[in-house]
Amino acid sequence: MIATLPCICFTVKEREIINKYGFMSFPEFIDNHYVKDRKAQVNYLIKCIEKYDVKFAIAPDYQYENALMLKEQYPHVEWIFPLHKKKEKEIAEQFDWIGFPHRRQFRDYSLDWFISNFKHKKRWYLGFWRENNPYVLFAFDGFDTTIPETYSGKYGKIWLSWGKSVKAKDMKTIEIFEINVRNFRKEVDKLAKVKRLCSSILR
Repeated sequence: MIATLPCICFTVKEREIINKYGFMSFPEFIDNHYVKDRKAQVNYLIKCIEKYDVKFAIAPDYQYENALMLKEQYPHVEWIFPLHKKKEKEIAEQFDWIGFPHRRQFRDYSLDWFISNFKHKKRWYLGFWRENNPYVLFAFDGFDTTIPETYSGKYGKIWLSWGKSVKAKDMKTIEIFEINVRNFRKEVDKLAKVKRLCSSILR
């Protein structure tokens, strides 16, 4: 299972911590800024790809011609097609990776519909935040999340496990961040282990 912590504002030290625990981040993984700007930034994607060694990128939302153009022009990048509507299925089929947006307002379909229609594709959970049901990740091959970052900076808390955290006392944000990334790595590894066990039993 591929896991990414995708913030372009991370410091060098924060990226070192992320890499230390085996996660991807910017610039290996780049977002297209659709959620932030309400419009995917194609020029930004191109600029990043031509400057950095980008491995994964989210194709521009709703810009189908641009999405296919980028896929053709930069075939070395693993493009994730962000599926918002059922009617986009035909276009999505042209991509290896299909993205499932976490926020319900960004899609007109259910998780069950998504899984049943894309069993033959690699599936990516976009903006994962289902702490109440992390096992949903069993249905995906990759995901990105801001959980460790948000608990560290915005909440000032140490993330212990899914839905469990404690207030940090007399600690620098970077110290909290490393603990949270480390704890998150442990929980993701536990999920991956259970997923492998379930797969072996079902064979």
